[in-house]
Amino acid sequence: MDVFTVKMYEDASQFLSELDKQIKDLESLVKAVGDELERLRPSLERYRRLQDLLKKFSSEGSERSAPIEITGLQLYIDPNPMVRHEILEESYRHMVDLLSVLKKVKEVAQSVIQEGGLETLRVSVQFKNGVPVKLIVTG
Repeated sequence: MDVFTVKMYEDASQFLSELDKQIKDLESLVKAVGDELERLRPSLERYRRLQDLLKKFSSEGSERSAPIEITGLQLYIDPNPMVRHEILEESYRHMVDLLSVLKKVKEVAQSVIQEGGLETLRVSVQFKNGVPVKLIVTG
């Protein structure tokens, strides 16, 4: 499901500043999650080796941490390293993709706003899933 929102800005430069802050915050998050994935790697490798060894001696499949679901929110309590890594890696890939999209949008928006002399005009911005997709200039 796509989520659409609209935000109004007193001037276009305020929008660019907020977009720049969003990019910087996301860059920090991407670095933090990347660092956590690196810290998790040794225990993940040990866990995989142990699972492979257990498979040799057992006919049962590997046991996965089952989440507790509460109104659509999955709660993992002390998940094994494999589950934790999968969750973080999925988020990491999405965040890197989002960061790339936001940087491209900022580059285009900044160029249009600056070259068009729109910095001081009011703007409304439609966001789709957190990404600016439509810029309405008024004033």
